[in-house]
Amino acid sequence: MIKLARAKAETSQRTSEPGAREAAPAQPTRRRLFGAIGAYAAAGAAAGLGGLAPTRLQAAANAHQQGLSGAWYDVQTPGQGLLLEVYPHLLGDNLGQLFGGWFTYTGTAGGVQEQRWYTLGGEIVNGSSSIDFIIYLNEGGVFNTAPETFAVAVGSGQIRFDSCTAATLSYRFDDGREGSIELYRLLDSVGCNLAGTTADTEFAYSGSWYDSNLSGQGMIVEINPVMAMAFLAWYTYAADGSGQRWFTAQGLFAAGDRSVALTLYETTGGIFDSTPASQTRAVGSATLRFGSCSQATLQFAFNAGELSGRAGTINLSRAGATPGACVFGTSCALIPSETEGPYPLLAVLNDADIRRSDITEDRLGVPLTMIFKLVNINDSCKPVVGSAVYAWHCDKDGVYSGYGQGSGERFLRGVQVSDRSGQVVFQTIYPGWYTGRITHIHFRVYLNESTGSNGIATSQVAFPVDVTTAVYNSALYAARGQNTSVTSFSADGIFRDGVSFQLASLSGNPNVGFVATLIVGIAV
Repeated sequence: MIKLARAKAETSQRTSEPGAREAAPAQPTRRRLFGAIGAYAAAGAAAGLGGLAPTRLQAAANAHQQGLSGAWYDVQTPGQGLLLEVYPHLLGDNLGQLFGGWFTYTGTAGGVQEQRWYTLGGEIVNGSSSIDFIIYLNEGGVFNTAPETFAVAVGSGQIRFDSCTAATLSYRFDDGREGSIELYRLLDSVGCNLAGTTADTEFAYSGSWYDSNLSGQGMIVEINPVMAMAFLAWYTYAADGSGQRWFTAQGLFAAGDRSVALTLYETTGGIFDSTPASQTRAVGSATLRFGSCSQATLQFAFNAGELSGRAGTINLSRAGATPGACVFGTSCALIPSETEGPYPLLAVLNDADIRRSDITEDRLGVPLTMIFKLVNINDSCKPVVGSAVYAWHCDKDGVYSGYGQGSGERFLRGVQVSDRSGQVVFQTIYPGWYTGRITHIHFRVYLNESTGSNGIATSQVAFPVDVTTAVYNSALYAARGQNTSVTSFSADGIFRDGVSFQLASLSGNPNVGFVATLIVGIAV
């Protein structure tokens, strides 16, 4: 995860390059950066960054597609490059989000102390081939431990996708460095076309992953079923806190694998956006295990380099929205039917302004991005497109709009229509509680955009008890405190029969907010 602080310039010994085109700065995200994208050592390994560049196509690619996510590099500067993550429709209909990691070096060739990584963030408009972004720098961290670090804006840039395999990146740092880089995809394209499309199930495990207790460091994963390869970049810091560090890892991947053995690599000797040769060596091993579409672990052991002898396990959460194509284990099952409860306020469905993604209004609470992923259990769990979802829940004090203290209000209620990935996204707050029920969100699914028709499914979202406990211990919820009336799912009148298909997968923490994802299986 990245937290933002005030901008400051980073000093460098590199001279700015003439003739570079200036990129318009992007605006920071409206809410928060879900993940910090960091470092990836391309020269490392069998993935190989040498050879001739592919032909650059004339037709530009739509930048608003997950298929452009992955590793990109410049053949002229081996040993450095970028990892990009594209989240289509994350900020609203036809408005997506770019996260990126730029793994490189300072202006002086040397050892690991000269490694440098930046993160990128920008908004994406559907149909556009280019993305404006802000460049961020994190400093002051310690390898795999506290403290959290904050991202400082140090520049801006633009990336234009000439095709699914070629792009041009221009950059301008506040310290005067500027230039333009021709980029090519490192691994074969998965699920990308010029118009934009949806990635497949295996590729959907790719993305930014981090330990929610260690904001400011983490890793980016690319699962590439076309090349039967798993690749990750680990952006972190020195064990003594003396500076940034990054590693890469790769291993073989077979369809259906949820545990991947990896070799860890360290790359040194490069210079920022320059041609000196870099050196890569193996420094350890790791195993990446996916527990769901939004939870994973990395078990690592270093046997060389400055971290030699260090080993451990990192609990990872996905930093950002789970791609609609991702389906884990038995999650493709019919969503259990539940009561709509005493506060449905169905009359609100006649209000045109209830069709909204941000349902927060004036309610205070820990930010929550609630993602419903609709899949058809009768058609190999393919996304269900064009179906309306009505969601509603109480505020942090247990109050529902339209009833009692919330009479005449419409807060924390909204309708959205599923996109091409079957996803519906609501920006809201973490729900509170009221006597007799454990924390939950109500929702109803309609087979088409018309909420006047009968709902095809009515159910409720459950939340992990440990997460709820942490939220209710936070300052905004402290006045009401913990729910002592119902402390477990088995004691809840709705969830006592189990929550296997209703328990949301969460990433985040109470300080920055959460992203919750629920796969909703319906029979179409």
